[in-house]
Amino acid sequence: MEEIFLTSRQIDQLASLAKSSLPNESCAFLLGKNDRITEILPMQNADRSAISFSIKPQQVLQAYDLAESKKMQIIGIFHSHPAKPAPSSTDKRFMEINPVVWLIYSTTEHRFKAYVYDTDVREVVVKIITA
Repeated sequence: MEEIFLTSRQIDQLASLAKSSLPNESCAFLLGKNDRITEILPMQNADRSAISFSIKPQQVLQAYDLAESKKMQIIGIFHSHPAKPAPSSTDKRFMEINPVVWLIYSTTEHRFKAYVYDTDVREVVVKIITA
């Protein structure tokens, strides 16, 4: 995947989720088809941490079931960082086993960046579209 498409409303929703989760990292699944996000599914950060996030296995299964029932896929994982919007070493390890787009929002720089892992971590273009 070279790019991911979100609406300005979805961008605002994710930024709001990140800000409301402070001082902890926020997280969500991004549902859709191909490279187009159609639904955001906020998740609870089980770590309750400012430097990491995890999602309980039961919530992960529910998210996949919901996506399947709506004939969508989980095409991305969103989370926030209290620093620059770049994958941490922990993120990189989890990106290898979760080969979807990882969208990161910086709560200090107020900007988004997206990444995917194929043979290495590479940036994906975030495109903002009208609904």
